[in-house]
Amino acid sequence: MKVAIVHDYLVNRGGAEKVTLAMHRMWPDAPVFTSLYYPEATFPEFADIDVRTSRLQRLRGDPAEFRRLLPLFGRAMRSLRIEGFDVVVCSSAGFAHHVRPRAGCRIVYCHTPPRFLWDERYDHRAVAPGWSRPALPLALAALRRSDRAAAARAHVYVANSRATAGRIQAIYGRRSVLVHPPVEVNRFAIAPRTGDYYLMVGRLMPHRNMHLAVEAFTTMGRSLVVVGDGPARVSLESIAGPTVRFMGALDDAALVRLYAECRGVVVPGEEDFGIVPLEANAAGRPVVAFSKGGALETVTDGVNGVLFAEESAGAITRAVARADARRFDPVALRSHAEQFSEDVFAHNLRGIVEGAGTCLRCARRRRHRATAATDGNH
Repeated sequence: MKVAIVHDYLVNRGGAEKVTLAMHRMWPDAPVFTSLYYPEATFPEFADIDVRTSRLQRLRGDPAEFRRLLPLFGRAMRSLRIEGFDVVVCSSAGFAHHVRPRAGCRIVYCHTPPRFLWDERYDHRAVAPGWSRPALPLALAALRRSDRAAAARAHVYVANSRATAGRIQAIYGRRSVLVHPPVEVNRFAIAPRTGDYYLMVGRLMPHRNMHLAVEAFTTMGRSLVVVGDGPARVSLESIAGPTVRFMGALDDAALVRLYAECRGVVVPGEEDFGIVPLEANAAGRPVVAFSKGGALETVTDGVNGVLFAEESAGAITRAVARADARRFDPVALRSHAEQFSEDVFAHNLRGIVEGAGTCLRCARRRRHRATAATDGNH
């Protein structure tokens, strides 16, 4: 069975890119189709993969500015020539599901329907030039129609969480199969001793409530280490006190060490699924997380972390105090993370892909026999 993998854009080091790499380890001969590829901005493992880009690659500029091309991504993905594959697996949080392979079964592993189109909290002003803003409502309406049409063409939808499955149903009217994303548990180890800092990891985006964590730790005078980059970094740094350190993007060894030696990991906003809480558990560290979205599927209050329900700095402060007062068993936390290992992910996704490919081949054989029978009657 010939498999192709499609991903929105390779311009970050995030959870979606980790999932794409895990897919490629499942099908190492599969090319990865994408709209844009910035080798210096994403995981170095992609350098050893057959990555095929769209025409947008010609416009390649500053990786930090790629979001300004968002209105063009759908058309760019539809223009990709994907031929000769039995199954096309799309890793989509944006427009990967817009591809139109010439044949084969199209399976969409959905991290979330694109926030650019469907999340009311998305700040379009951050990516749209000033002159284009009056036309945004009409442009967004057209892009949403195109996005729904693309979703309707997929043979199978796979959701990374129950929260995402609900959004897929609400936005696209599609049912989906649940397969949690993989956690590379073996990357992490339990440290013999820990420091007194908390850790926050991820793309610095306005909708992720990271400002609340920065406010809370600044007010408490407690140490918070922030790993990652993004459009919200400048505003976050402007409200941060001296106990909050911004590290930017780090290599894997440095990040793994920070996980192992932190007191805990803070996830202040709603995540589609959220690999960060499970990476923290894999390192034997607890999580302080907002009790909505994917966290409800991976964090049990008082068992492998602490949940808070109110979107406020005060709620984070109280949750951190609860986490400090509780003793968590690092071995038990790691054991919990192992339930979401890459082996589990590969087993579940492979079953869906192989089943869909078999159904498609059977359908082709039935059509062939029907055509042969019709021809024989003439």
